[in-house]
Amino acid sequence: MKHLLLPVLLLPVCAFAQTNRTPTMQSHMQSVRQFNQMTNQRTMEFQQRQMQKGMLNSRSAYSSGMMTRKEQQEVQAKQLAREKEAETKLANLTQELQRKREQSPAANPQQAAAQQKKDEKQLTLLTVKNYKEVFLPGQLNSALQSRQLPFESQRQLAGLNKTLTDNKWWKQHGSQAGASIKAYSDTLTSLTTELLGFALASPPAMPATPSAGAIKAQLAASTFDQAAATQLMRDAALSEKLLAGTELMKAVQEFTALNTASPELQGNPRKLQSEVEAKLRQVNKAMYRYDARFGTLTLVSDTYRDLLKYTSAYVAKNGK
Repeated sequence: MKHLLLPVLLLPVCAFAQTNRTPTMQSHMQSVRQFNQMTNQRTMEFQQRQMQKGMLNSRSAYSSGMMTRKEQQEVQAKQLAREKEAETKLANLTQELQRKREQSPAANPQQAAAQQKKDEKQLTLLTVKNYKEVFLPGQLNSALQSRQLPFESQRQLAGLNKTLTDNKWWKQHGSQAGASIKAYSDTLTSLTTELLGFALASPPAMPATPSAGAIKAQLAASTFDQAAATQLMRDAALSEKLLAGTELMKAVQEFTALNTASPELQGNPRKLQSEVEAKLRQVNKAMYRYDARFGTLTLVSDTYRDLLKYTSAYVAKNGK
């Protein structure tokens, strides 16, 4: 039986597509709920297929919804363009307020301080509005998109798995399989590193549980640290990757350990094939659990929800 690698569950391209309309809490939280529902649904479908067929069908594995590398790059380019436009608006407002102060200087220090405070509040309002409408949605989409490899990498993983479980390949190359296994393990490690976003041999420490309480306190004082808000979303995404990827990291590292297999194992093609296939089954299982785990994690969606709630409230209160 051939065991194809389980492709990572992907959101449809439309889930990442951006529009010119102002994002709302309802629409973006709906996208998060749809993502989790899709993950759970596909997990159930996978289990049913496993019970009925005992293996993945490669055609269904590459069903609609996967993004190619080019499509991912296009989404990222559009997001960067929106962010640049938002930054330009903020820079223009800063220059406009400075010009007004120079054209109409304050009569005394008290008026100057009052005007400075008023200008800072305007800048904070636009900064928060930009973050809510442009940067935060982009950070959510980036976190969701980073859970999956692009279509080309998924296909490469499936091809790797197919080759190493092909009896014909082993009959032709079994006596010289060591070099091929090394090349395949390097590819598997590289693709898993791309998926997780960090080196398997030295994963980052688990961040502290993200909390938007500090951002809420800042906004209550009409200040806003956008870098701190951005870091919260990054920490939430990294935490979910670490939680979901623990078993996957271990399985891939155990597969790469075959590169240093004993001479006895290396000299026994049949036994080596059995060991390789066993390690691949572990990788398949770990990849499946990695996919399914995201259906139970809420760090990204919770952090997004809180940041959107606090920034929306600030804009609604001060944007009148």
